[in-house]
Parts: sequence; structure tokens; C-alpha cells
Amino acid sequence: MEYKLLNRFFFLILILRCTAMVSTVPDDECPDALPAHENCEYDEVCEDASCKYNEYVTCHLNRCGTCEAVYSGYDNMTVNCNQLTPKCRLMHLEMLHKSRNGRSHPGRDRLEVDNVYDPECEENGAFKAKQCDEDSNQCWCVDSAGVRVTDKTSDDPKCEKLVSVHLIQIDFIFKAEFALLKGREEELHRILFSKVSPYIMKIPQILQINIHEMTYEITMKLFCPNGTKEPVDIATVAYYIERDLKQNKFTLPLDGRNIEVDRDSIRVLFFDNEPPRINMKTISPGFAAIIIIIALAILTGIAVFVVVQRRAQQERVQFEVIEGQELEDYNLAQRESLRYYYY
Repeated sequence: MEYKLLNRFFFLILILRCTAMVSTVPDDECPDALPAHENCEYDEVCEDASCKYNEYVTCHLNRCGTCEAVYSGYDNMTVNCNQLTPKCRLMHLEMLHKSRNGRSHPGRDRLEVDNVYDPECEENGAFKAKQCDEDSNQCWCVDSAGVRVTDKTSDDPKCEKLVSVHLIQIDFIFKAEFALLKGREEELHRILFSKVSPYIMKIPQILQINIHEMTYEITMKLFCPNGTKEPVDIATVAYYIERDLKQNKFTLPLDGRNIEVDRDSIRVLFFDNEPPRINMKTISPGFAAIIIIIALAILTGIAVFVVVQRRAQQERVQFEVIEGQELEDYNLAQRESLRYYYY
């Protein structure tokens, strides 16, 4: 008897929880211009509905002047499921979802260049220039991808504007032997482009895919295009691609085998319009290593350029000296021949 009562109790809790998650828009909240639509049932609208670009929202029924599904997350803010959810908003809903499910380490399954945090977003879904952590009582400035660009401090940091990211580079490799991928560069490029095409919409010019010949490392570069009517949020596009890579959604079917991405090989690099204002002692070792590698690459390129320029200059000067010496020898020979003629 007690067992049956306990089962009924848990069943009642489950019903109440599900009802709260799929609650409809109350009819009494509909404005006079949009009266409640009759004969509009939840099962007909939300039963098989899903949000294409956001798994952290639930379907709600809107009867005001229509009969349609609307989607919102734990923050009760609606989401447009016909387009990508901005990265800041998606990260916020992720954190809410994981905290509701009791996950104490929400960032362990995701690649980030800095520690994971619950971001504060603008109304349009962009990151606020200043982010803070209530637990540590520290704040810092971020760029348009939400990546920290200043030191964390207990003082109020000066985040006058949101630094723009103009290039994002994603590198990774597949768990496959070179022989399996050799000669299939075009096929590999086509498959990869099809994987990311839902995210780049009608602006394929923002994406460049390179396959390195020797290592078969994949490099995806996302640019901010010039001349577009509306700015492109490449940070959001890169975040969706990164999530799919981490969730093994880039599996390649080759020769009857499913080739997966090596998750440990995934790297995401952000290139801002302004240099970061970070003390190297305060950043994580991984992020520091990335900055050092980029700096060394730049310095190496500059050194090679200087050496080549100096060598070319030395060769030019040496050629001019040889040419001048030959001309002097020629004039001396002419004088000697004339002296012999007059004698």
C-alpha cells in the first residue's frame, strides 16, 4: 500500500513538473487586439515541436490572436528558433540547464580558452563588455566572443567598449591513418562544408576550410566579411561548430567506417581588433601557450623577412662592386692598348 502511494506521489510530481515546463500563455494576458484563439490545444502544436538551434528551451503555447508555439528557457525569455541563438545567450541557457541538473562542473565537457562562466548578455544577445563572478567578486572585460581580454580584478575594470573579433580559427584532426584520407581532399572538403552549412546560412564567404597536405590537420577560418548589410556574428557560428566537434557530430563515413574527430586536437583561436590587456602571470597555462606560439610565429616571420632582405641587399651590393671592378679593368685594358698603338 505504501509502495503504491509512493509511486502515485512521484507520478504527481512528474506531471506538475512537465506542466510547468510546457505551460501556455494565459488567456487573460492576451491584449484586446489579439483575443485568445479558440480550439487551440497544446498537443496539436507542441507535441512534436522542437527548436532547431537550441536544445535548452521548451515549447509553450501562444493563443493570443493565433495558435502557435513559442520557445523560452529557464530565464523565461523567448528564443527565435529559426536562427542561431547568440553565443552569450546560449552559454547562459547552458549554465542554467546544467545548474538545474546538478552538474557542478559545467565546463568540463567543453573547450574554452579560459574558465567557463555564466555570462551577462545585452538585450540583443551580445556579451556585455564587463563580466563578473559573484562567488569570487571579480570582474573582467571580454571581446565579442566572450573571451577575457583583461585581468580579473576586484576593482571595477574599465570596459569602455566590446572589442570585436575579426577572425576565429578552429583546428582539429581526425582519428584516421593518412592513407585513408590521402587523395580524398575534395571529398573531405565537401563533407565538412555540408556539416557547417546550416550555421553559415547565406554567407558562405565567411568560411575558409584548409586541409594540410602533410598532417591532414583541418583548419577552419571564420572572417568578418566586408560589404555586408548586417554584421555577421562569427563568434556564434564558431561556437556552434565547436560544440558539434566536441559532441562527435563531425563523424565522416569513409569506406564503411565512421571516422571521428580527435577531441584532444581541437583548438580555437580568437583574433581581436585590439591586443589583450592581460598580465601573463594571471592567465591559464593553455591560453598562455597559445599566445606564446602566436608571438613566436610572428617573431619568426619577422626574423626570416629581415634575413632575406639583408641577404638580398648584400648580393646587390656585391654585384655592384663586381660590376664596377670589371668596368675599371676594362678601362685600364683600353688605356694599355692605346699606349701600345702609339708606341
